[in-house]
Amino acid sequence: MTITPVWNYNFSQEIHCLALSLNRYKLLSIDTEFPGFLRETPRDAPKDIVYNDLKFNVDSTNIIQLGITLMDDDCNIGPTWEFNFKFDLEKETHTQSSIEFLKKSGLDFQKIKQDGIRRNVFVSNFIKMVAMHRDLKWVTFHGTYDMAHVLKLFTGNALPNTTGGFAAKASSFFDKVVDLKLAAKYSEGLNLKDVGLAKLSKILNVRRLGEAHNAGSDSLLTAQVYARMKEHIGDGLEGILYGLEDVRIGRSYNPYIMIPHLRFGPCASYTIPVHWHVAPMHPCYFMYVPHLMM
Repeated sequence: MTITPVWNYNFSQEIHCLALSLNRYKLLSIDTEFPGFLRETPRDAPKDIVYNDLKFNVDSTNIIQLGITLMDDDCNIGPTWEFNFKFDLEKETHTQSSIEFLKKSGLDFQKIKQDGIRRNVFVSNFIKMVAMHRDLKWVTFHGTYDMAHVLKLFTGNALPNTTGGFAAKASSFFDKVVDLKLAAKYSEGLNLKDVGLAKLSKILNVRRLGEAHNAGSDSLLTAQVYARMKEHIGDGLEGILYGLEDVRIGRSYNPYIMIPHLRFGPCASYTIPVHWHVAPMHPCYFMYVPHLMM
């Protein structure tokens, strides 16, 4: 497995490789890096406050990195790309603590400023590419901010004013969505209500490639965790993001119909099978398929 950094100077080549790879791989594991939270949300805040803070934070800032790892339906993991977007610390809104944290994680903001991809260039190419594949599944971990930043990137507009509007707009871009933090929370076998990606990967015996808090590495780790969890994720969890659990994203759903509280039990629509067994990773989960050449 490798992680390919993508900059302005190799964007055309790598987006072409990604386009060709989508003919084989229909699952995209994604992660983003962004410049912090301008407004912190209390842990037990009401749902309207949670979304209002999400909207304020995403509307006020711009994405820095987007990591994409591809998988096929059998969870064979393909290439990983880390798209670096142009970001100027002197001009763009950010929190200093978040920038310092990202610098310690290895992000080079001088290179990002100089060689980063212009967002409009990325979007014009990426949107046309995914529009040719209407059966893609997007995999996230605690993906509310990831999906919100990607949605804002795609549209170039502020987020909708309501969760229903957010789900409706997101559903026009994302066919299917799975949030692994939600899956871990509602699995009776794990019952991990507030687990992070690093801890979950250790529980499932998954080893990271690259540095944490880099979008490429995090998207690859998310893909590896999904490979372990796939058979235990009930269909009832599809389309629901952790923290926005009253609406559903996906072309198969009505985003304005509020969904019931997730629950367990034999009659629950959102129950995950309970038989967990943490065993060594099957070799096929680490299959690497080289980039297609132009």
